[in-house]
Amino acid sequence: MYLNKKLHTKENKNFLRGGTKGLPASFFLIYVTLEYEKAFNVQGYEISETWFFVLFFLIFLEAAFIFFWALLGFVTKEKTRGFNAKGIYSFVRHPICTLVVFHTNILASLWFGSYLLFFLMPLQYLLWLKIIVREEEYLIGIFGQEYIDYMSNVSRFIPWK
Repeated sequence: MYLNKKLHTKENKNFLRGGTKGLPASFFLIYVTLEYEKAFNVQGYEISETWFFVLFFLIFLEAAFIFFWALLGFVTKEKTRGFNAKGIYSFVRHPICTLVVFHTNILASLWFGSYLLFFLMPLQYLLWLKIIVREEEYLIGIFGQEYIDYMSNVSRFIPWK
């Protein structure tokens, strides 16, 4: 999203750190889940080495594709005061959060063979939803009806409504 310089004022410093609070919380939840599995000897799953590499590679490739497409959305020749609703942002409003909520849990689940990490996704979703709702309220305050229209046309995390 293109955010104007008004966002980078001293008053908004805490608001802009939402993602920096959410990311450590997400990794902490993954860590706690894995420690719980170890402490209570929760049975995981095993897949063949071939399937592991195929699945891990495909999911990692998809995550990298989404990540770099989102980063490219920040770069533009136009110096406009607004937000980007093109590229990946025409499909999903928060692609980086999608990566953290879904791809990180799936990759960690494959890596550690953990069923519980799949069940952690709804909790991760709720954590990030709280952060995103605050961010979107703030963006509505800046961009008004234009952002409300964007929100009504583009899904928050998953590219279909």
